[in-house]
Amino acid sequence: MSALAESVEALLAAEVDLTDTYYLGLKAKAEQALDQARESLEASKESILARSSRKVRRVNQFVTECPWRTLALGWAAGMICGIVSAKR
Repeated sequence: MSALAESVEALLAAEVDLTDTYYLGLKAKAEQALDQARESLEASKESILARSSRKVRRVNQFVTECPWRTLALGWAAGMICGIVSAKR
């Protein structure tokens, strides 16, 4: 997404000899769409970071409160993965 944004910015920044109103209108629409995409991407990024940090705290709390249960869950997951991969 950021590479696309950089490409569009380079295209918009390029010197063009056209002074056609169609081109100028198209350029303005592209700049507006790019700004909206950036704002949306930034909002999504903040939301994802907030949710992931909450999840990490919850997992850390669970591991701290129940270390033996966590160990048993890890062992069970490892056994299941081992059985599934051995059958292939």
